[in-house]
Amino acid sequence: MKNYLLKFKILIIFLLIFLSSCNQETITYGEIEDPDGTIGSITLPLSEKKVFQDFPSLGSSPRLYFGSVKESKNLFSLIEMTLFSGNIPPIGLLDMLADSVQVDSALVFFQTADTLNSSSNLSLYSIISSESDIFSSDSTNFYNLNQFIDYESNSLFLSSLSLNDIEPDSTGFDTLKFMFKDNDLSNLMTNFFDTETYPARTFMLKADEILDELFTVQSYDSGNSPKMKVWYKIIENEEVVSDTFATFFSTKDISIFNPPNIEDNEKNLITLNSASGLKSILKYDLSNIDELSRNKLIIDANLLLDVENSNLIDNDNFYVIVSALQDSVLNWNFTSFFNNESQEDYIINSNFLLSSKIEDNKLVIPIRLFLQAYKNGLFENSELILFSSTSNSPFDKVSLNFNSIEVTYVEP
Repeated sequence: MKNYLLKFKILIIFLLIFLSSCNQETITYGEIEDPDGTIGSITLPLSEKKVFQDFPSLGSSPRLYFGSVKESKNLFSLIEMTLFSGNIPPIGLLDMLADSVQVDSALVFFQTADTLNSSSNLSLYSIISSESDIFSSDSTNFYNLNQFIDYESNSLFLSSLSLNDIEPDSTGFDTLKFMFKDNDLSNLMTNFFDTETYPARTFMLKADEILDELFTVQSYDSGNSPKMKVWYKIIENEEVVSDTFATFFSTKDISIFNPPNIEDNEKNLITLNSASGLKSILKYDLSNIDELSRNKLIIDANLLLDVENSNLIDNDNFYVIVSALQDSVLNWNFTSFFNNESQEDYIINSNFLLSSKIEDNKLVIPIRLFLQAYKNGLFENSELILFSSTSNSPFDKVSLNFNSIEVTYVEP
């Protein structure tokens, strides 16, 4: 028994010594005084750069835009409605014109989370076109409007409302209501419900020229999308057999805006703006990385970019997405999606993808992992693509200067 207790005490002492040794503070590479030159640094100069124009984007926010802001002018928005109602049984727009149907009124409504007190009006139009599919929510934009019908020339005024007292209620939204009765209702039925003559079933929403600030309404992608409610009666043998309503929903929508001009000097910088589709690509000379022996580890590397100019104002946050490219760039001159023959497809390599925020007019992009992966043969190309995050306002534009990259490495 005594031998057993002795062995148990020895085991406890051994465990205490072992745990104490495991609890020692970890020493990082940054704390090494480097008496033997185990830490070194190299410089990576910029070898190529380019600005190019991709398709314009309004980002990920589910809203339709109106007014002028930061050199951008929102021209109008297009909203396509469903052909049939969401009711059971469904009823079509064209069915509303039947002799057995008596339409009493209609309401087209939009919701906004904005507060606005403006003397401007918001007007609703019907697109009177013989074509059915008149816009693409993915690709229609200011730069390629000549590939589509002239929306404003093919529109008919329906109604307008004032934007002088817009205030969200306790739900967080205010409702913009276009009510149709009597002659206005007849105009709507003739020029919108008649889908045989005008199959586009598309509204155009447009603010007055005097709206010099940004105003938004909820779009199709939100939970508060545009809708149209129609109250009607079904009559048989001069008797009302049904007194009800039908709701039609939006199926897609898009805002058409005139983005800020692309200046020549912006093509010589790192310029980013999603409203005009501006993105940038950088290529650094990584020959010094190639010359590092295999056992050397990169412990610090940052791409530092200074803001040359921007239209950001106080409290504006601007995030930059940085990614490796799947393939090497062939053409380093400025290119635009206008010219499909000269525009390359720049596919990102998601193995290196991060977001960095501009702070104090500087952008710091940590690229240690990218360089180490390149050194280990995981990336074949040295190009990095930079573009505006979808969380930014699409109208924010930033131009950055470029610098060399300082890399610190250690030989264990």
